[in-house]
Amino acid sequence: MKQTLTRNERLKKGDFRGIKWTKYGETTHFIVRVKENRLSLKRIGTSIGKKTGNAVRRNRMRRLIKEFFRLHKPLFGENTDTLIVVKSIPDKPTLHSVGEELKSVLPGPETL
Repeated sequence: MKQTLTRNERLKKGDFRGIKWTKYGETTHFIVRVKENRLSLKRIGTSIGKKTGNAVRRNRMRRLIKEFFRLHKPLFGENTDTLIVVKSIPDKPTLHSVGEELKSVLPGPETL
């Protein structure tokens, strides 16, 4: 399996606004929402409000979430779009801390 994040695997604003999402799980910092797609792709999108922090902190969270997705694609279901809503940003976010929190709430490939 390739460990890349292609342009087709990212959700753009138009892809997830105004769509009915199924809330899958919630942690202290994240809400995970899932919906099936017909593209035979695993896609991911992030949503972070301006009240969660300045642009540097928001962009760092986006990068960490994308990197987690790139490294752990088997945890995401086939033919699904996953939207990760960031409720708050941890004080010192690292790939490991973000990854542990997301692993605890992800649906997994066999449940969808």
